[in-house]
Amino acid sequence: MLSTFRRHRTSCKHKAKGRKYTKCTCPIWVDGNLNGRRVLQSLDTRNLEIASTKVLELQADLTPDGTTVDKAVDAFLKANSELKSIHTYKQVLAPLQKFCFGKSISKIRAVTLADLYEFRSTWDCSSLTTGKRIERLRTFFRFCEDNEWIDRNPATRLKKPPVKDPPVVPFTEEEWKALLNALDRYPVKNSFGYDNRTRLRAFLLVLRYSGLRIGDVTKLEKSRIGKDGMLTLYTSKAGVQVRHPLPQFVVDALEGIGNDRYFFWSGEGQLKSAVGDWQRSIRRLMKDAKVTGHPHQFRHSLATELLNKGISMEHVAAILGNTPEICRKHYAPWEATRQQALENALKQVWTQ
Repeated sequence: MLSTFRRHRTSCKHKAKGRKYTKCTCPIWVDGNLNGRRVLQSLDTRNLEIASTKVLELQADLTPDGTTVDKAVDAFLKANSELKSIHTYKQVLAPLQKFCFGKSISKIRAVTLADLYEFRSTWDCSSLTTGKRIERLRTFFRFCEDNEWIDRNPATRLKKPPVKDPPVVPFTEEEWKALLNALDRYPVKNSFGYDNRTRLRAFLLVLRYSGLRIGDVTKLEKSRIGKDGMLTLYTSKAGVQVRHPLPQFVVDALEGIGNDRYFFWSGEGQLKSAVGDWQRSIRRLMKDAKVTGHPHQFRHSLATELLNKGISMEHVAAILGNTPEICRKHYAPWEATRQQALENALKQVWTQ
């Protein structure tokens, strides 16, 4: 165990108070035993915070399993290479490596909670994204703890910022009609000869009437829609099976779209890039239609429409590929039976 102390100079008026007194400006030394070795040396600083960092570095250097930050990151990415979300970990761990390099932190054991708070201060993102990044840091350092490269996970005490769930805002009937009308002004052909207008129309209809997320629509395979219009697939995010019929006009809109396997993706390159292309197309259409929104609102539109028509929350959850609890969290205000029950309860109170 290593501990720091002030090695008082001869001229220090606090010299008689001994090592425990640290409020002077005398040089800081370290003393203790580590792995059976006596360590007694100057830390070349008078700053207690810098001294603490140097002690951690010294402990990492003198510990046989002093795994470096780079090796720990590489090992984590290799062990979790099959994760669909591995790219989201890279988005956090690559900047962490750069941060540690800039702070001269070479060993993973030397990373402290204070370092992680400083690292978090470099992020320029929303509270929701910040919380997700902290979760990924916790997972990474838990991996390091399980491998005994660190004694304790410093990210467990890294606090998440408060997050307020954004309200569910479906498209209005007027906005939906404006989007469909704007399709008539959308370019017909692109540089590759595709009929953009027809493809985008089919894409919007599937988004609106399937309840799928944009990623699942982008990689929708033709084999997932039967001749009777039945949609059957496992969602990418939750891995839950979705099985329900599509309106005939949606099935008709898909006729002749895509290649032999996919409706809206070539199957080449990264799916993420293909999703980005469709997002840009939808943003362009929304701008032309003077509609403010995002692709996930099509999912909200289907869910709220079903609830307003009296469909149970359990059935809506099955259609969306969510649990009833998750759906109730987002869509409870739109549940017609629940709202009617609330109104009836209040009316009974007011009439008493």
